[in-house]
Parts: sequence; C-alpha cells; structure tokens
Amino acid sequence: MLFNVIYYSLRGVAMQSKIRLLNIIKILEKIYVPWKWEIRDPFKILVSTILSQRTSWINVRKAINQLERKVGIDPKSITEADLESIKESIKVAGLYNAKSIRIKEIARIIMKKYDGNLSKVLNLPLEDARKELLKLPGVGFKTADVILLFAANKPVFPVDTHIMRISRRLGIVKGKINYENIRHTWEKALPRNKYAVAHILLIMFGREICKGGKPLCDKCPIARFCEFYKKLKGGTRSESSKERVTP
Repeated sequence: MLFNVIYYSLRGVAMQSKIRLLNIIKILEKIYVPWKWEIRDPFKILVSTILSQRTSWINVRKAINQLERKVGIDPKSITEADLESIKESIKVAGLYNAKSIRIKEIARIIMKKYDGNLSKVLNLPLEDARKELLKLPGVGFKTADVILLFAANKPVFPVDTHIMRISRRLGIVKGKINYENIRHTWEKALPRNKYAVAHILLIMFGREICKGGKPLCDKCPIARFCEFYKKLKGGTRSESSKERVTP
C-alpha cells in the first residue's frame, strides 16, 4: 500500500515537471523564430564547435568560410594542409594556435581510424556512437550530442552553457546538477521531434533574457516557472506546476 502511494506520488511529480517544461517551450515558440542549423556535415559541426570556444557565432561563420575557401573542411584536406594555413584561416575566431592544433589532430585520427568518414561512427547505435565521439581529443558531451542530433538525427538533447544556466535557475533538476541529469530531464519531458527546436530556442532565450551576468528577470516570459525568480522576488511557490499544456 505504502509502495503504491509513493509510486503514484512520484509519477505525479514527474508528470507536473514534464508539463512545466512543455509549457516553457510552447511559450518560447511564440516569441522566437528558431534559426536553422545550417551545417549538417558531422566533421564541419565538429570543427565549428571547436572554433566557437570563447567567441561569437559571427566569428565562427567567418572562420568557417575562410577555412572552407583556403583549405577545405574535411579530414583529408585538414590532415594534408600545413598548420600555418589553418591558423591563418581561423584567426578571426581567436585562440587560433590551440584550435588549429586540435582540429588537425582530430582530422588525423578520423583519417586513421575511420578512413576519413565519420558516418561510420554515426551509423552505430546512439550510445556506441556517443562513446566513440567522446574518445576524440577535446570532444565533450555537448559537442558529441550536437553532432549526433544535427548530423545524424539521433534522439539526444545537447546541453550548452545557456541551457545549463537556464535549467539551474528554473530548478528543474532534483539532486545533483550536472550535464547528464539536465539532458535526461529535457529528454524525458519533450517529444523527440522537439529536441532540435527546443535546443535552439533555449539558446536564443539564454542570450537575450536569461543571461549569465544580469538576467532580465522582469522581462522574462517564463518567470512564473522559475525558482530563481521566485527567490529573487521573495515570493512563494506558484501554482504553475499544476498547469496543463496550453494549446
């Protein structure tokens, strides 16, 4: 009897959490037009994520265009190119010495281990493909998951710094707050066909409203769902968790 009470209580909490996250994405869909993920080639996505460290996506696009024009963005071209050519091509993205070395090393490994074809990895089952990608130098959870979602349409939800920050402020994870717990929370709440759109919407929201330094809480369209906002305003927990998904 006690087991049944606990089971259905936990099930109810999980359902409320799912409804809450679905409502958040529905609200963001009405505000933002998600930009399209332009790059589908897995190696180009990998290079883009390396270039994106500590710079803007405007600079990443410039670096990608120059690298494509001067060297080519495929494992064979990168492996055969001299390091100085790569450095010169990606200079606009900053940290070009370290980034060029990493890009060239990853290209060399992909050529040697996969004959220059990352599709051999992406055709594996999700967890196996993820493990293989994580073996590449400098590839962490986010980079691996971005490749799996946008290049292979695998059912995985990438968590970048914006999504990590938003999730922490919303208070959606009970227990240890880390990448995997946040990823699983969003994956359980959203339909698989919403992973890509939700990922992009949350990044846009994080850049414009839920910023790292000073979040614009008074302008936030999802403030009623946010534990951080409630603590900031000294209010009590709202009834938002009891809401149903809006049409």
